[in-house]
Amino acid sequence: MEEKKEDLIIAGKIHGTHGLKGFLKIEIFPPNFDLPEVIYIKDKTAEFKPLKVDIYDKRRNLIRFENYTDIEKAKKLKHRYFYVSSGKLPKLEKDQFYEFQLIGLDVIYDNQKIGKITKVDDRLPTVYLIIKCLDGKERHLPLIKEFIKDVDIENGRVIVELPEGWLEL
Repeated sequence: MEEKKEDLIIAGKIHGTHGLKGFLKIEIFPPNFDLPEVIYIKDKTAEFKPLKVDIYDKRRNLIRFENYTDIEKAKKLKHRYFYVSSGKLPKLEKDQFYEFQLIGLDVIYDNQKIGKITKVDDRLPTVYLIIKCLDGKERHLPLIKEFIKDVDIENGRVIVELPEGWLEL
């Protein structure tokens, strides 16, 4: 079944090769996610290209694709993001969100739009929203209940309570 381009979202990244038989080390972004039989990568023209999964070792995060069963062919897939249909993602609990759902949401403080979420930084123990504010500055806000009062995906906004002095940073 052909997926619609607008339904495809980043689900992980292909890193380097592993061994000589075409296996690749991958990182999957959604937690507890079982990969579908077909994933997509962007080719050099930014078109989505389907890849059929031949073998997937979830425990070791290794994957091999049909027609990429030797190291030389597999090397061509290194360092690329891979995409899946958003409908294939597991349902999340209340108050859990995928990164792609947060990007682009308006940030509302005191009933006023103060900016948009441009990135989510999850490299540290506390996740931060990167917000491009209306004054042109980029500011970071921890994604914790103390500051995030409501995430309204349907209406495209996040209601926040800001720490004192945050807007002056």
